[in-house]
This record gives sequence, structure tokens and C-alpha cells, in this order.
Amino acid sequence: MRPNHVRTLAILLCATAAPASIAAQEAPPVGFAELEINRSRECVGVLKRLDDLNQSLQPLGLRAERLRLLLGAIGLEDRNIMDSLDREDPTESAVYDWFVSDGRLAQSILDTGNQALQQQRTISREQIRGEVQAQAQVIQAEAQAIIDTSDGLGTEANPCDGAILIRPVVIEACETEQSPVCDAAADSAGIPGYSFVETPEDLWGVQELRPWTQPGGLQLEANGTLGGARTIAFARHGNVVLTVAFSPLIVDRRALTEEQAGEFKEILDSLGFEFEHPDLVYAPSLAVRATLPESLAGEDSYVLHFGSAEDADLLWTGPAGTGELIEVPVVLDARHVVRLQAGEPIRLTAVHTVEDADNEAVFTLELTTVNQVTATRALLGYMAGQMVADLNRLAPPRG
Repeated sequence: MRPNHVRTLAILLCATAAPASIAAQEAPPVGFAELEINRSRECVGVLKRLDDLNQSLQPLGLRAERLRLLLGAIGLEDRNIMDSLDREDPTESAVYDWFVSDGRLAQSILDTGNQALQQQRTISREQIRGEVQAQAQVIQAEAQAIIDTSDGLGTEANPCDGAILIRPVVIEACETEQSPVCDAAADSAGIPGYSFVETPEDLWGVQELRPWTQPGGLQLEANGTLGGARTIAFARHGNVVLTVAFSPLIVDRRALTEEQAGEFKEILDSLGFEFEHPDLVYAPSLAVRATLPESLAGEDSYVLHFGSAEDADLLWTGPAGTGELIEVPVVLDARHVVRLQAGEPIRLTAVHTVEDADNEAVFTLELTTVNQVTATRALLGYMAGQMVADLNRLAPPRG
């Protein structure tokens, strides 16, 4: 969680040639067809197991979403939700009773001017919030218990989740297996949730860029954690999907050393942001997710960076071919924030290490800069202003 300082990407400085943009490579890399044929074949059985798991988790997911709505209503003191509360449900009944009690206390403050009652309101609100969060944790534990019985399905599903599959390969595999993807592959009209191409070459030609999304404010998730306040960019080439979310990384002070908390404060100070909260610290960050569980073109590492591969300003680096999705947080220093809000593109470069020779940058995937300046500046403005009040409302100091 240590913030980045001034660094350049030394492993690429000696590259003999610039890497090809992944979008500019007309022919797929060697081994690409075999990799994708194997993916399509293996995903038939995996997607069946994943569908069964999702069916088991669906009731818990609906309940978790309901609890998230309750937490939001509590935080906003939104009494409009009262009519929809199920009085037969212990948690929702407790929320109803809290709204009634809180309304009486609020009216007493108005009638008497006794501000000491405000402390009682705060305590009661935190108690009901804690009760709902505890129920959300129970739901999460139940869901995790179901997931834990899936025999490593999570890892197996990584290459299949959201993947574009090769239709003839799927149809052939469906001759011996049953799976929801079989009906989808046989339906030329298309079934939502599944995507197909006819050949590996067609898959290599699939490209998609999505502009940076418009950010909103912070909100409470069903498990009581803070969410929202982010802008996301998306790039896809075949089954390589890169998403980067710019947001405040909000951390409990107790989870950090004094040095780490000081580094977060140093970043905010360098940006001119004032932030005081006894329990929390934050810093601008990127949440990076890339669907690269297997090496695509012989690479052994990936780097996320600003600038060209030959003079890259490093944001993150990690190994390739781990079998896992890339999911990492990247704390930004002031220099990187400036480059981001100036509209400089973020790139992911695949690197092949060559023994006793210059390393080779084999391909680069670049995010679009459409709406980057507007979205990131809007979110930075929110971080510097309204977010402070929202944090104190949604996560009041423990006292």
C-alpha cells in the first residue's frame, strides 16, 4: 500500500524497438488460436458449474442488495423506505422501530432545543447501522461458505467469466456436456450473457473501448463498506479486458503504520487537499483489473504506466502467467494525479525477459482518453470538497 515515488520503467528502457499496439497487430500472436480453442472447450463445463453456483447465491445476493438499501436509508435518514419495510423480518422491523424512535427524538430537539438529545440520536443510529451490517456479514459468510464448497471454481472461472467463446468449439464440446452456454451457442439470435465468434482470427479482431464514466458520490455497500465515488475506463481486445477505476482509496487508520498514514497525508498535502477524520485516511488511487491469467504472447510480466514503453512512468508491475486475474490497487502520488487529470493515456505493456539481452515489450493495450479529463477532475473536486462531509455522515467518527 506504499505510495509510488518518482520512478521510470527501467526494464523497458533498453528495449530495442517500441512494442506494437495490441490494436495494431493484424495477426494474432503465435499460440493464440490454441489458447482460445482450449478456453472455449474448457469453459463449457466451467460455465455450467458457475451457473449452478450463481443460482445458489441469488437469494443471498438479493438480500444483500436489500440490506445495502437499508444502510443507505439509515445514512440519509430517508423515512420514505418505511412503507416497504417487512415488519415480519427482524432486521427490517428493527429499522422501522428506529425510524419511529429517531423521528420522536428529532421532534423533541425541535420542540425543546435540547441539543443533548442529538448525541442519543447518533448513538441510536450507529446501533441500528451496526445491526444491519452484522446481518450483511452473516449473508456474506453464508455466501462464502457456498463458494468454498465449489472446489476451486473461482480460479477455474477466471478465464471464462465474460469471455468471448468460439462457437464451433463450444458446439462440439456440447455433444458430450450439458451447459447453459450450449443453448446460447446454438441460437444464432444470441442470448444475453454469452458472446461468440466463429474463429480465433475473428476473436482477435474484436476490439472495444469505453470512455471514462461520470463519477458519483460515496455510498454504503450492503456489507457496510464505502463504495461509489469512482470513474472507470474499459478496453478490450479479444479476451484481453483491462478496466481501471480512479477513486479514493479509503483505509481505516488502524490498518496502517504511522509511516503509511503519513505517506497518505503527504500525498494529500502535495495536492492541497485538507482532510481530517480521526478513523480514516485516503489517497487517490487506481483499481486495476485485467483478464490475463495466461501469457498471451510469451510475456513474463506486465507493467501499467504513463508514457511510451521506452520512457515509461511506472504505476504498477507484476508477473504474467499466474493463472489468476490481475486485481491490484495502485496509490497515486501527486505527479501521477497531474498526468491523469491532464488526459495522458494509461497503458498496460506485456514484457518478455530475454536472458543476456535487452528485454522485449511485446504488446501494449491503451485505455481511451475520452472523458478522462472531465471525469477525473470532477472526482478530484469531489475528493477535495463534498467527500469530507459525506465521509463524516456515512462513517461518523467512532468517538
